[in-house]
Amino acid sequence: MAVSLCPPMRGPQASIRSRIVLALAAIAVFGLVGSASFAKAHARDSGGQVARKATPEKPKAKSKPEDKTPRNAPVKKRTAEVRQGVQAKAVYCVNLTSQKTLVAHNPDQQLPIASLTKLVTAMVVLEKMPLHRKVRVPEQIRKVPKSIADLKPGDMVSVSDLLHGLLIASANDCAETLAAAYPGGRKAFIGAMNRKARSMGVQQTVFHTPSGLDEKIVTKKDGKKVVQVRSNVSTAREMARIARIAFENKTIRAICLKRHYRLASTLSKQGYEVKNTNKLLTDSLPVQGGKTGFTVRAGHCLASKFTPRGSVLLIVVLGSPDQFRDTRLVYHKALHATKNSAPKPAPARFSRSKTPHIPASGG
Repeated sequence: MAVSLCPPMRGPQASIRSRIVLALAAIAVFGLVGSASFAKAHARDSGGQVARKATPEKPKAKSKPEDKTPRNAPVKKRTAEVRQGVQAKAVYCVNLTSQKTLVAHNPDQQLPIASLTKLVTAMVVLEKMPLHRKVRVPEQIRKVPKSIADLKPGDMVSVSDLLHGLLIASANDCAETLAAAYPGGRKAFIGAMNRKARSMGVQQTVFHTPSGLDEKIVTKKDGKKVVQVRSNVSTAREMARIARIAFENKTIRAICLKRHYRLASTLSKQGYEVKNTNKLLTDSLPVQGGKTGFTVRAGHCLASKFTPRGSVLLIVVLGSPDQFRDTRLVYHKALHATKNSAPKPAPARFSRSKTPHIPASGG
């Protein structure tokens, strides 16, 4: 049983003590409530409502620099970056009048030539096949990939019309039809093309197809198929030599300058409409011959002949992303080189005969 150490108070002393205790308790309660109210009020004044968890401040966005351009200034359009200079893998330009090389870049690098091949195809055809002769389009012509004139198997087309499709539209089906109709067939035709190249004095030019398309040879090795791809190849310098001889032929030159042509057909009255692939024919340049070419491996190729100001320029570009742009650039470079290399006129010479002395007035 607990024993109180303080004697119990009775009477007036106990009443006074109870009042003191109650007063102290009330003061303590009011103090706690006031502290809480003050903390809440301070939080609202410094940041609004009290958040349960503090959130990190977001970084302020960088202010944009002040635009100082005038309001009425013209709006500048965003344009693609323009390529500078010639982009072709190989370039060769020669002045045939002076036999002087004007522009050259990798002129002796052996590269695929795509449909520039068809210049030699046309020369071989003209040597052995009469223009009026009609030949049959073979059945396997459907397998020939573009570009094509869309010849129909079994149709009878003249050699002249096939040459137009060959040189104007660069039609691969026309090349294969001519090769199939050659004496001895396609294999003999390709052999004649390589002999023709050697007769023109070129050694790095090799042909595997009459059209310029790549030849795929499938073999088996260790039970697996192996695909070998062979391309018709030449150099820019040798291709310029071939193009010079080809464009000297009146038939080839005349066909290459035509913008469109219709091949006659024995199967339909409409025939086969073809359009020229050479965009330089619509320029103001003095074009006297041209042949385009393209495959994925070769890129864009172009052989062109120009006759500016009494000169004769022959330009070949191989492996170009834009053969027409590159040819124009080379053409203007060649003109500039021709102008600078031209001999300057001799100064005028005056006669040494004595002139009569005329005295000054008032002498």
